[in-house]
Amino acid sequence: MKGRGGLRRRLLATYLLLMLLGLSLFVFRFGWLSQDSLVNELEHEQELRAFILSNALEEPLAKYAEGETSLDTLKPLADQLAASAEGRLTILDSRGSPLYDTQVDASAVPNQWERVEVQAAVAGGEQHDIRIDPVVGDELLYVAAPIEHEGNAYGIVQLSIPTTEMWAQIRQAWLSLLGTALVVLIIAVVLSLWLAKSILEPVKALQKAAGRMAAGDLDQRITVDRDDELGQLAQSFNLLSARLQRFIEQQEDFVANASHELRTPLTTIKLRVEALLGGARHDPTIAERFLSEIESELNRLSHLIDDLLTLSQVEVGLDALKMEKVDLPLLLGEAMATFWPRAEAGGVTLTMDAAPQLPEVKASPPHVRQVIDNLLDNALKYSSSGGLVTVSCRPANEQVIVSVTDTGQGIPSKDLPHVFERFYRSDRSRSRASAEEGTGGLGLAIVRSIVNAHGGQVSIDSQEGKGTTVRITLPVYQD
Repeated sequence: MKGRGGLRRRLLATYLLLMLLGLSLFVFRFGWLSQDSLVNELEHEQELRAFILSNALEEPLAKYAEGETSLDTLKPLADQLAASAEGRLTILDSRGSPLYDTQVDASAVPNQWERVEVQAAVAGGEQHDIRIDPVVGDELLYVAAPIEHEGNAYGIVQLSIPTTEMWAQIRQAWLSLLGTALVVLIIAVVLSLWLAKSILEPVKALQKAAGRMAAGDLDQRITVDRDDELGQLAQSFNLLSARLQRFIEQQEDFVANASHELRTPLTTIKLRVEALLGGARHDPTIAERFLSEIESELNRLSHLIDDLLTLSQVEVGLDALKMEKVDLPLLLGEAMATFWPRAEAGGVTLTMDAAPQLPEVKASPPHVRQVIDNLLDNALKYSSSGGLVTVSCRPANEQVIVSVTDTGQGIPSKDLPHVFERFYRSDRSRSRASAEEGTGGLGLAIVRSIVNAHGGQVSIDSQEGKGTTVRITLPVYQD
């Protein structure tokens, strides 16, 4: 519970941290852009007003400069223009000295020639400045415009307004933006809680199911109705659970079957030894028969143990097999030469049909030889006198297909799906022959394991009374 809570908190903290960082970047970026936009908008508005005022004062200031009128005649017009502009108007001469100010005594105002907005106006540009006015002590926004008449410069109009209202609008914009961000953050918290829950529910189900599997209950399945990675994880878990359950069932069956297969010859040996010790050894005929049966059962045990060791080795994987380049027709010829006397003694014709220029395969020679031996052994075992066993091989799609076909008794259709299972035997004569020969029902299981370990495939076709064909594929050797 603590782990799940910690994971949920970490997920939520991660979501919120990412959201907070994103929102912070957005708020500050958008806030500064909004602030600059408000300041620039107000600046352009004031510059336009300053330009209009300079046009209105153009002729009167020219007359004043030429001595045709006095400064007092300018003052009412300047006051009227300042009122219409809702700001403070300062008229400067061409050197920046104040001639008249609509709010304070012009003599108290220092020379404005070095001010940014004045220099920009003289140069024919536009520039604003925000600073503390030394006379009134308030922060003001300053703009300026030149006063020219018929190509002559007579002075400069300097317009200033308090920044109080501007900063109030900026504060309101920031508060509005922060409020919106807060609402978004609250929504993000709710969505993060929901998202964390939706993610953790399948994880919680997986954890519970895994815990029950660890306790031994393998019949665990998870239902997750989603197509994302968690849904795929749940499907993988279900597949793993099913395969693990199947594997354990197979292992239990294998142990039971192996125990039974080992117990049968051991019981026979035990009974024969007890009989010999009980006096049967004094009868040469009986003693010889019992010793022959003991030897047969020991051979059966030896074959069974070898088969079990082979299965164990092969199921370790390709690393346990020494893979090399193999001339398959040569290997098949050696195997057929070994089985030739047995086929001739049983009246069975043994032939090989290999395609010309067959590519070499990548394989472990002793293990492939064991596969061929097992297939030939089965084919001869279930073929009657006059029968035919054919071994063929041909290339196909970077692989070589090897087929072993017999004309024997065939396999019942109901048994075909199970012939590669360990220790599986049908109830017909095939199982009896298998038991007599001591294969223990592992021959085809070994074939499948070895072929799979080589990256190949094995298949079987059979019709009862007509014969059987087993096909295996092996990969072509790649340089």
